Amino acid sequence: MAAEDSQPSASSLLAKLSVEEKLSLLTGDSVWTIAANYPRLGINSSIRLSDGPHGIRKPLNDLTLQESHPATCFPTGSALACSWSTKRLLDIGEALSKECCYFEDIKVLLGPAMNLKRHPGGGRNLEYFSEDPVLTGKLAAAYVRGVQASGQVSACVKHFAANNQETHRMVVNTVVDERTLRELYLRSFEITLQEAGPKFVMGAYNKLNDQYCCNNEWLLQSILRDEWNFQGICVTDWGATDDRVQSIKTGMDLEMPGTGTLHHADIESALESGRLNMKEIEICAERILAFLLESSNKPNQVSLDQQLFDVHHELAHEVSMECAVLLKNENKILPLARNTKVALIGDFAKGHPRFQGMGSSHVSPTRVSNAYDAMTEYTDSILFAPGYNADEEGEAVRQDMIDEAIAVAEQSQVVVLMIGLPEILESEGFDRTNLKLPNQHIALIEFICQNHENVVVVLNNGGTVELPESLLQARAILEGYLLGQAAGSAIVDLLFGKASPSGKLPETMPICVNDIPAASYFPGTRDAVEYREGLDVGYRYFNSSMNSIPVQFPFGFGLTYTTFEYSNLQVEIQQDTNDCKRVQVSLQLLNSGTMEAKEVVQLYVCPLNPTVYRPYHELKAFSKLFLQPDQQDTVTFLLTERDFAFFDIGIQDWIVEDGASFEIQVGSSSRDIHLKQNVVFSNSGSTSSMLARQSYPVQEHWAKGDMIVDDEVFANRFGARKDALLEDMEERRRAMDDPRKVAHHKINRNSLMKEISAVSRLGALVNWIVFRLGCQEIQPGPYERREVQMVRENVANLPLRSLALYSKGMISFSVLDPLIVALNGYIGLAICQLTYNSFRALIGWTRSKLNV
Repeated sequence: MAAEDSQPSASSLLAKLSVEEKLSLLTGDSVWTIAANYPRLGINSSIRLSDGPHGIRKPLNDLTLQESHPATCFPTGSALACSWSTKRLLDIGEALSKECCYFEDIKVLLGPAMNLKRHPGGGRNLEYFSEDPVLTGKLAAAYVRGVQASGQVSACVKHFAANNQETHRMVVNTVVDERTLRELYLRSFEITLQEAGPKFVMGAYNKLNDQYCCNNEWLLQSILRDEWNFQGICVTDWGATDDRVQSIKTGMDLEMPGTGTLHHADIESALESGRLNMKEIEICAERILAFLLESSNKPNQVSLDQQLFDVHHELAHEVSMECAVLLKNENKILPLARNTKVALIGDFAKGHPRFQGMGSSHVSPTRVSNAYDAMTEYTDSILFAPGYNADEEGEAVRQDMIDEAIAVAEQSQVVVLMIGLPEILESEGFDRTNLKLPNQHIALIEFICQNHENVVVVLNNGGTVELPESLLQARAILEGYLLGQAAGSAIVDLLFGKASPSGKLPETMPICVNDIPAASYFPGTRDAVEYREGLDVGYRYFNSSMNSIPVQFPFGFGLTYTTFEYSNLQVEIQQDTNDCKRVQVSLQLLNSGTMEAKEVVQLYVCPLNPTVYRPYHELKAFSKLFLQPDQQDTVTFLLTERDFAFFDIGIQDWIVEDGASFEIQVGSSSRDIHLKQNVVFSNSGSTSSMLARQSYPVQEHWAKGDMIVDDEVFANRFGARKDALLEDMEERRRAMDDPRKVAHHKINRNSLMKEISAVSRLGALVNWIVFRLGCQEIQPGPYERREVQMVRENVANLPLRSLALYSKGMISFSVLDPLIVALNGYIGLAICQLTYNSFRALIGWTRSKLNV
């Protein structure tokens, strides 16, 4: 290709392309690649996009979710967030970028995954960071900066937006008011785009307030492009396209996976009717072509030496040690002394380490450490019992395995019990139906704690779990989440004090799932999920509630092996005008203990006299510091007007109320505030609108058990849309009350596979065929059962349109639509329609060959 300085611009090259060539830029060249191949113009560029977010997943076969080229499996998002370390997220991003370069053709990494944890049962919570948008946004921004630092690889933030569940994820309508969207579910994306500038944004599967995210003009144009000034490329999640014409109009540049000419007929018809114009196509095509040309001119600057993976395994180990959260350490049982006689119990500890989840984020690790092998470096006295089978759901209690574990425990000084959630219980494609540990794990805890006084529990789970009373009797609890391929050695190093734990919880651990406001509305119905809890997500609810609702462990909580002292809080208003506010906050942090360790200083802002409902306090800044014993350091934060503002839906802007006052709170968790000081703005500027006050009136904060939001209260938050929303809710309620309507009227392109399977034998046959095709890549072995379960759940929730979108051009809509007619019972009409479509296709093919 010509040198970069003589390369024509994307716009000049685009002018030389035919309509068909321009359209070819708007979809992938395959499942994982995009390309621009126009030899007559000297253009031959092809790049690969790769799944992340915590490791490179370059599959051996395009559609497999398990078999891929070995790469470093770093801690999952749920664990990385526990580090509260932007430095570590930067390190991870840089490492992932190097591994993309190692595979040469990977130029786009599909990560980070940054949806909020609205409900702890979300199936992909293992990939997501937090229940808080500031923590999520800051960590994601650091990750993106790391990925894009070399200029070789681009990051793709996902899933935009409000994709907070797996149940019916491809068709469900997420109903959420604008203030809640702005302050929670969009805020994390906004922070990341402003601070790190990711080159790609991935549209989510779900609808957002009646429009699919990948077609949503308000989301993609008004917010992303116009307000946030995003100049990069929007790409669909794989198979998320509902209406390609509308998605082009709204600026959805790239459809994945590649669908060939699947949508060309619809696009050509839209061009003829005026629904779509060529300029809208060219805007999308030019962005993609410019990216392809830019990427092809960046030679690989990373060594392809396999030693890269050795270095990254060590990095994975270091990061994992910062991610584990010490929840309890009674009488300082930890760290353990060398040569302690340990009973190590749990299948996760030796034979089947639990370190990542299933789905598109599954990485084939370069190596895997386990706790048993790692512990041999600290003690020669290790007794082991599996206690449970890691590949089983654990609902049936096996007393023989428990008896074996008890026998081992009785011979030891300390029991280290590694339990959690088996991989089969949490995955992309389905949500958890409860937060409980498996019965076998609970029974194991009960019997071990009854028979031994020195029990240390290590938890391995992607999403948070309810902790049974018996587990709380353990002397120590270490929450590991999913720590990646170096999990085993990292956990053991922490248990024996090579370093102090420094992780903090990025989400609240409730006592019971029913304590969560969203529990009453999760996961909603097939058609809609209503975010009636509004702003009351996670600690915003628990800490705002009357007298604070008890939780198992609060947001931001985590112990260390040392102690810290906070002092000398200084709050200075540096600027206070209508348009700009700057407040500097500083304090002293002292390591007053005997061991070096890291502490996360957390800053919360508490509005004192708002005229609208606001949560009691919100995280606005944080910093992680490393201190030697007796070492002291100064922590400084700079707050701006957005840290004090709320979104006023009447004014349609962020405002700080006139004369507003706030309490600055600094602590080691959301419920362990060490320092406080008030700040009052004298020249601040805005009066809240009547609509803002009516939609979210000041109220007494929730009391436990009082979490039902009625139709009127919920609809009030939508302003002018209130009456329409009330009508929609009533219509859905009538549909649910009428059994004849539950089957969803006529079968259509958005009917789910499980729905057509329930309607007819033909539907059941189609579902079975797709399921069998999905299982083709699954290999026999210990993981087979869980992988089959994942495929079954994913296939059941696929809409029919996916048959065309994933078929690589083998199934067109002219084939799919007659099948839908047949599924509705009109076999004869379907045959006629298929014959007619085939005849038209044959005529079109003949004309093209004859150049007529």
